[in-house]
Amino acid sequence: MENNYFEQLNSFSKTTSESAKALETINAKVFAQLNQKNMELFNSGIAINTKLVSLLGNTKDVQTLVTEQTQLTSEYTAKVIGMIRDAADILAGSLDDYQTWLEGTLQSATTLTTSNTTA
Repeated sequence: MENNYFEQLNSFSKTTSESAKALETINAKVFAQLNQKNMELFNSGIAINTKLVSLLGNTKDVQTLVTEQTQLTSEYTAKVIGMIRDAADILAGSLDDYQTWLEGTLQSATTLTTSNTTA
């Protein structure tokens, strides 16, 4: 009886560890993709700010300054919206991975629980 308990505990620990590793892999993939988008957005912000500072230093006419600033703001806003869409696509794309992981984990838990209660 005691040996069976340790076998069940070992089986449970192994399954839990495998499940955690699978979840870690999914999370790392999603994090890497989102982090890449974040860096792209950051770089876009730096580029827009550089253009803005250059514009402030080189433009003498207020109307031209306002027009150019509006154009830069629109450009950056479009990039932000694009990045938000990309991030949503990344999260939506990972849904299948998370669902597969969850279903597998629940199936393993059900199998372990069923085999342990019948033993």
